[in-house]
Parts: sequence; structure tokens; C-alpha cells
Amino acid sequence: MEIPEISIPAEKIFEVLGFPITNTFLLALIIGFSLFTLFFLGLRKKKVIPGSFQNFAEWVLETLLNYIDGIAVDRKKTLEIFPLASVLFIFIFSANLLEILPGIGVFHFLRSPSSDLNFTFALAAASMFIVHIYAVKHLGILNHLKKFLNFKNPIFFFVGILEGLSELTRVFSLAIRLFGNLLAGEVLLLITSFLFAYILPLPFLLLEIFIGFIQALIFSSLIIIFYVVNTHASEE
Repeated sequence: MEIPEISIPAEKIFEVLGFPITNTFLLALIIGFSLFTLFFLGLRKKKVIPGSFQNFAEWVLETLLNYIDGIAVDRKKTLEIFPLASVLFIFIFSANLLEILPGIGVFHFLRSPSSDLNFTFALAAASMFIVHIYAVKHLGILNHLKKFLNFKNPIFFFVGILEGLSELTRVFSLAIRLFGNLLAGEVLLLITSFLFAYILPLPFLLLEIFIGFIQALIFSSLIIIFYVVNTHASEE
């Protein structure tokens, strides 16, 4: 059996008003809508004696809250960044799990959104944009901009330029790390599933589930750290 061609760019499925809809973009929309519907319907009517889903959802959210609190070390900041960080973790982990579905890489529709650099870059850029919105809220727009544009002397100006470049590199590093790990995992699963039919690919599937979890955790954790750093008022 011939191994299907491995395509790094996402593949277009159809167009809407001239806008190309790729397999990864469509699956990202489906995942987002499905998660929203699941949590909205499952937690819309909370019960005093919770059911199985409410129990599970509350355990997940409470675990994430305690984890974020351990990084932020400030309950107010924890509660502020919690919606973004928890959504990022759950969304990215759910997207990463798609790569273990049977047929991944064989059918063009089945491809993890995290293996598309456009998806990971958009996620990283949007997350960092929200982080800077929080920074402006805490420090004020002038104090926040002073980190990047400081004209007191040449040294401060040069340090500000470096700080601005570091913010850009954070976006690229977040995007490329997630993209590279998930694309490599999909290629590995694709090759092993064609070389070995049944039992042997199972350890690789478990490994990819673990990697998908770790990558989602790393991405959301770094966003929390960047939030804490950017919202901290420091002396010059």
C-alpha cells in the first residue's frame, strides 16, 4: 500500500465568497462550536448533586484554576487570565487529539488544526494581543509603551527595541513549537500505521496523546507567564 503524500500546508476543501476553507480551518471551527455547545448545555443548569459531566467539567476547571493560581500567585490575576488560559488549553488539547483518529492523513478532512502553521500563528498572535490588552489595563497605555519606546537615553531606547523584538519572537516561538511537534507526530503516526497494521502503532498513539497534552499545557502556561510579566509594574 502506498503511503499518501505528506502535505505541510493545509489543503483547501471548498471556497466561500472567494475565501478558501481548508481542512484545518473547518475542523477548528467544528471543535470550537462543539466545545462551546458541550459546556453550555452541560453546565447551563447546575445541579446540587452534579451529574457525571458536571462533575468532570468542574474537576477540569478547578484543576486548571489551581494550576494557574500556582503560576500567577495572585488570585485577582488568576481569575482575570483564567478564561483565556483555560480555553486555550482545552481547545488546543482537543485539536491535538484529532491526530490519533483512524484515517488521519489518509482522508484530507482529518488533520489536526495544530499541524497547520496558520492556525498556530493566529492562536499565538491573538493570545499575545489579549495579553497586551491586559497589560494596558493594568499599567496604562503610556507606561506599557515605555517598555518598548523609551527616549531617555540611547541605552533605554536600545533595550526597548530589544524588548519589542522579544515580544515578536514570543509569537513565532509559540506558533512554531506547537506546529512542529504536532506535524511531526502526524507524520510519525502516518508512517507507523502503514508499516505496521495493529498492535505496534498503539505505543505511538499513547505517546502522541501525551505530547498533545504537554504541548497544550506548555502553550497555555507560557501565555500565563507572559501575562504575569507584562502586567507587572516594575521600576526602570
